[in-house]
Amino acid sequence: MPHRTGFWSSSAGLDWEHGLIAGTGSLGAVLSGAPERHVVHVCHEEFFVPVNSAIAAPRTGPVIDEVRAAVLAGDTDAAAAITSRVAWDDGYEGRMIWTDPFVPVAALSWVPDEAPRVWTYRRSGEFLTGRVEVEWSAADTDRSGIAIVPDRAAGTLFLELSSSRDIRGVLSLDPGDGARGIGDYPSTDYGVFLTETSALEPGRWVVDVEVDAGTLPPFVRQHPPSPWSPTRARLSVELPAGLDPQPVDGGVRIRVPAGAATRLPIRVEVFGGLGEPAEPSGVTHASLFAACSLDLDSDIGDDHSYDEVLERAREGDAPSVLAAIELAFASGRHTILSATGVLPPTLVGIWQGTRRPAWSGDWTQNGNVQHGGVASLVASGTPELLTSYLRAVFRHTDHYAENAERVFGAPGWLLPARFDSHGRSNHFATSYPHLYWIAGGAWILRLAWDQFSATGDLATLREYAWPLAQNVMAFATAIGLPDDTGTLHLVPSYSPENTPGNRTNPIAVDATMDVAALRDAARLAIRIADLLGENADRAAWESFAERLPPYRVADDGTFAEWLDPGLAEELGHRHASQLYPFWYEEDDAAQAPELRRAAIETIRRKLAWRDERPWAGEDGRMEMAFGLVGLGLAAARLGDSDAALRCVESLARDFWRSNAVSTHDGDSIFNVDASGGLPAVVIEMLVQSQPGSLVLLPALPAAWASGSLRGVRARGGVLIEELRWDADGATAVIRAVPGSEAARTREILNVSGLGSSLTVDLSRGPHTLRLGPRTASTPPRPARSADRELDRDERQVLPAGGAIRRTGLSRRHDTSNDIGCNNLTEE
Repeated sequence: MPHRTGFWSSSAGLDWEHGLIAGTGSLGAVLSGAPERHVVHVCHEEFFVPVNSAIAAPRTGPVIDEVRAAVLAGDTDAAAAITSRVAWDDGYEGRMIWTDPFVPVAALSWVPDEAPRVWTYRRSGEFLTGRVEVEWSAADTDRSGIAIVPDRAAGTLFLELSSSRDIRGVLSLDPGDGARGIGDYPSTDYGVFLTETSALEPGRWVVDVEVDAGTLPPFVRQHPPSPWSPTRARLSVELPAGLDPQPVDGGVRIRVPAGAATRLPIRVEVFGGLGEPAEPSGVTHASLFAACSLDLDSDIGDDHSYDEVLERAREGDAPSVLAAIELAFASGRHTILSATGVLPPTLVGIWQGTRRPAWSGDWTQNGNVQHGGVASLVASGTPELLTSYLRAVFRHTDHYAENAERVFGAPGWLLPARFDSHGRSNHFATSYPHLYWIAGGAWILRLAWDQFSATGDLATLREYAWPLAQNVMAFATAIGLPDDTGTLHLVPSYSPENTPGNRTNPIAVDATMDVAALRDAARLAIRIADLLGENADRAAWESFAERLPPYRVADDGTFAEWLDPGLAEELGHRHASQLYPFWYEEDDAAQAPELRRAAIETIRRKLAWRDERPWAGEDGRMEMAFGLVGLGLAAARLGDSDAALRCVESLARDFWRSNAVSTHDGDSIFNVDASGGLPAVVIEMLVQSQPGSLVLLPALPAAWASGSLRGVRARGGVLIEELRWDADGATAVIRAVPGSEAARTREILNVSGLGSSLTVDLSRGPHTLRLGPRTASTPPRPARSADRELDRDERQVLPAGGAIRRTGLSRRHDTSNDIGCNNLTEE
């Protein structure tokens, strides 16, 4: 089966969550409905409607020592009470403040005058062009269709109508369920309204949308929304000559002539915000999508609908499972690329069909963005698109400084767990003390560094990563609390969104994620300063990292989520934040065999917890796709191909619908986290990189007996043009990316895979590497059982400058048919 370039479905998308999506990066459209009436929800990446307060973070800085003392004494309820008291005094009045909701600019309906008779029906999407279409017919000579065609290079969407005969119909504002108010999550109606007016102008139909500021509640008037959100938007639909437009109530009646499709350009302007308008990029969707692809040789062709593939995959048909992964990889990349413009994908990408979106449809940074929308942008061949995330983050740097000062009384930056129209840490509650989560800035610094590692782009590193590194470290070194031994502790600390098993409140000491992220930030800050020739307090940063507490194995044998031994584990949870040390570069502090065994135990037990109730909804545990992404990334890095495969198969099988869009929970809640996350896990299973080293097929499962992966970008400015494997071995074509020299300390790369290694001189141009089959004289590699220890003799020390890496193929099954090699040759 060739690499996937599209899909089709025989099922209808009668609501927006099951609709077809298209996007230019900055404009998005969702097409849903039936031939009698189709609806197109049109969205703009800036349209976060200002209906919620942008009140500053509570000023806990003056009482932070009281909070710390309570947490250290084990009285986290008291720490929460102090926080709540300060917030009340600062004007919160006991409220949970939500981010501004991402909502559609307008919903348009197309209703033909004559209700069509439908004999055949088909929905389809083209991943290369981004086009989506619904087609139906009443007979061979009576065919109709409606499509959305994005033009990324021009920044325009097209509504395309077609028919085999002349038809008339009405294009109008869609009233939906009649609810015009905007509410916060989940359903509270603030009573804020958008006013919509439409008018037929020469050559176009125009819709104006504006927030009715007079309906804002008193609290929001007293503590105003952010000025970053637009208060008005204008949608225009151009009407080509010959359509005979006639005004009707709320819309326009037009004639669609028979024959060639009629294209109606759709454009959106937003007003009142502080964001820069999106300029046409000149980059095509096709060029971005073609950068990376996956083929698992499923042998399931395009004659099978996505509905059939998913149905058969859920029944356990092995080829269909492979096809579901291929389709999820391709459609996920298509989704993320379509939603990445000036700004990165939100929880819902760039699509919305309601004015009461789940979780406001914002950027949630304690996992959703990093393991969702932007997770695979770098590795899957489009590292330049990660700048959209950095651009969005850097809009609110004044707020991060304000957060650090108000919440901790510290210098530097404290980034919020959620943001969109502002960056203030004001979204929290007793059960979710997000303002004490301190890993956000460090996590983004890691992503910025990995972008540089793939590109060697010093200008972007200087513009974004260096100021971020300085301010993250200024904050980190100010809040570390030394004990009598000189060990620095992070308190208060928070592991999203979990509570220790022996506490009633989540506020804690030394959440593993916070420690791991800040330790990594110190390492990266020093590197960046050296690269850019900047003055920095390297000694202070090194000392900070060295004095942080060590990772530990919990009493239950898992990798501890909190480093204070007095805190009990709580594995029954959707997040897996403690696995941060196993997601990116090797963390030297996490390499002890007992820690790696404990991490594998954590992954397996969390998967087992999910398997106990494998459904979404009430009491179900098939929730939060990005939690599976975190487990899968760590499993791949640790060589547990079985666990990584379980994560990928569950995501592709259970978290995708036949409209080629992923969901937050199993077949529930429109969400793009899995769309970005699944490709990241698949790539990590097949290609891993560290500074100076590249590992091929490090977590290849037996189920993927043959296949190919193209277009992977790796650390050190390396491009894996193609990696192919089958029972006879594997072939890889690698080269250095032009202009990436700054990302490499030397031109010699150590490449390893399936037990062998080779040094490659990247300065010599592209290299073809062959991983030969295992010979009869080579003993088979033993399978690793669940309780087998990861001994030091299972590792290989690579040449100078390389990292210490696992090199064996790790899986639990009969190894008689394993792919293996005892020679890795260069051609």
